[in-house]
Amino acid sequence: MPEATEDTIKFLKRVEAAFRDLFDRARSINELHFALALAPEFRGCQDAGWCTWEESNRAFDEYSEFVEREPPSTFKTRVAMSFYCHLSEASGYYEAPKNMMRIVGGDEYRMRPFLELNSTHGATGKVIAPNANKIFRDLIGHAESLGLSELAHCFRDAFDPEVRNGYAHADYILWTDGLRLRRQAGGRPRLISWPDFSQILLRGYNFYGILRGLIGEYVASYATPKIIRASMAGEPATDWRIEVESASGAFSISTT
Repeated sequence: MPEATEDTIKFLKRVEAAFRDLFDRARSINELHFALALAPEFRGCQDAGWCTWEESNRAFDEYSEFVEREPPSTFKTRVAMSFYCHLSEASGYYEAPKNMMRIVGGDEYRMRPFLELNSTHGATGKVIAPNANKIFRDLIGHAESLGLSELAHCFRDAFDPEVRNGYAHADYILWTDGLRLRRQAGGRPRLISWPDFSQILLRGYNFYGILRGLIGEYVASYATPKIIRASMAGEPATDWRIEVESASGAFSISTT
């Protein structure tokens, strides 16, 4: 990948500052619920191999290794777009900042914070999960409602929805002058030069990477176990132990 431009570097610094501010606010308001939010996509007791945010981390590492290693080619570009779309659609991961905003707004951690965004297929009745556009509109609106305008701007500028849609719907052409978005469903075609396209990718890749890194950093802060007194779902307050287990490295939250 090419080097990040000054504008991209400034954006990524804003992202880190906005996320760190959000996490610190949530922690100061309700540390138990903050700690729960550090484990996105928690669904109670289940065996290994059912968590998409853990899979997204593995995919991030594998995609990154491939994109950094391979010489330039149209296939590498297609893989890079697939990587970009995967990260934009990683809604399980974005449960972390969503729950942090819930805590900052005076609500509690919620196991399925995007539940209201689901819809139902009219003919089959099957649940339709929200796509990246819907998830990010929700995150932007929630941040704005809390007065976190800088965070809202970071969510807005993290991923280019037209690039994501173009790849997801095979509505693009790789050409000598750049990425051409045909917009077959309507709208004016768009040309993104290769230098601009590279910066779009770097923003998305590093937005996810910064969030991943901060979650890891705050989890690691519990390497020394911490006991706090707090309540869940209106129940009487009790002592909770938050720790990173030394043997397995697992993040653990339990009553004492």
